[in-house]
Amino acid sequence: MHALGLVALAGCSVGEGVGEVRGPLHVELCDVSTELFDLKPTFFGGDFHDGSLVIRVARGGETAEFSDEFVWRINDTSYVAAHLNERIPVGPAGVAPVQATFRPNASCGRINIARYAPTVALEAMSGYVIFSAIYRGDPNADATLRLTEVTQFSVELRDPRVVRDTDPSRQPNRAGHP
Repeated sequence: MHALGLVALAGCSVGEGVGEVRGPLHVELCDVSTELFDLKPTFFGGDFHDGSLVIRVARGGETAEFSDEFVWRINDTSYVAAHLNERIPVGPAGVAPVQATFRPNASCGRINIARYAPTVALEAMSGYVIFSAIYRGDPNADATLRLTEVTQFSVELRDPRVVRDTDPSRQPNRAGHP
């Protein structure tokens, strides 16, 4: 299990924002283990389509495959708008109204993890998020209605893939015995 307890104070409209993504981060696959991870985001982007909103928060201007990024997927912005300032469950699709994924591509070192998988994507299995504002898709709305603001969140993440042991000394012999 990989844990990332996070707190965010973010407000953004299209292409701008401020905020924090921080907490303990343990990713066994690439030997990252810290109680003080801080994304220090400088990029905030959102994509609204047919009632859903995807928000990408990242450090730097690198492409996604070379930067750490935290991604929110809000399946139904109407639901969130009806529950502003309340804890909304975060978890797997089909179970929770909001999903979250963290990709530690820079922290893990893109070159170091490439032999195991194209990317490491830790999915939120449980947690909550509190929105105080949510963008509903009207680009002509007043600036305050184009705002998305997360006041707090906490999620527990895990890598859903089975990771094989790559240490040759621990590989079974041809007969299948260690």
